Amino acid sequence: METIERTLKYVDLYLMYDDLDNVPEYKLPEGYKFVFFENGSERDWVNIELSSGEFLSFEEGMENFQKYYGEHYQDLKKMCLFIENKKGKKIATATAFYLENPMEDITGNVHWVSVRKEYQGKKLSKPLIAETLKQMRKLGHKKTLLHTQTHTWLAVKVYLDLGFVPYELEESYEGWQIIKRLTNHVRLKNIEDISEKEMYDLEFLSINQFLQSRFEAPFEYKIWDEKNLIGVNFEGKLYQYLYTYEDAKLKIKELKV
Repeated sequence: METIERTLKYVDLYLMYDDLDNVPEYKLPEGYKFVFFENGSERDWVNIELSSGEFLSFEEGMENFQKYYGEHYQDLKKMCLFIENKKGKKIATATAFYLENPMEDITGNVHWVSVRKEYQGKKLSKPLIAETLKQMRKLGHKKTLLHTQTHTWLAVKVYLDLGFVPYELEESYEGWQIIKRLTNHVRLKNIEDISEKEMYDLEFLSINQFLQSRFEAPFEYKIWDEKNLIGVNFEGKLYQYLYTYEDAKLKIKELKV
């Protein structure tokens, strides 16, 4: 199963880290270092997110950067972290952001954690997140939230390993059942079990089967179910499809990009 598994039922998940005075130590592997955002680093940010599968095009990435960070550009120099390799290439990022609607005891928000695809599995995620949590404490936060979702299930396991706990569990209970089924994490031992069949979305499975028949691996895709839209990046070319799913039958129409 891929690190982003788009055939799973999509459920938003929130996690909380409730004591930023106690963050575990995770050192970067030799040859890597942390650096902060600098003027022009938005291109590096987008390329990391693009490589990890968050975006299908550089343009989509820049739109999202402007949406979330455009008004906070200078603040990113103390909030947005990167990992650089020996050659000075930025290959991972996370941001020690803040909640737009802070609560009395929770003001922080871990934002956009990503590692370039070719660097995943190199023990970079835990040091990156731990360093981000430490930076949040330096910025005055005592507790923080993190938003993710079931499709990035492997990242959820990393967060749980680091000490994050489910937040607003009842609202996303089915999602945590899926995560338990995939990870069997000790922090989810009180979550009720579900079967493997219950984890998947029939529409998403049908869409995946269609794309597998249309494109040779590897390719990246996203589904915007609120728009019934599918986007595909295959060998650098973008494709879009409009889909309907009625009476257990999938109908797909290709759109001009």
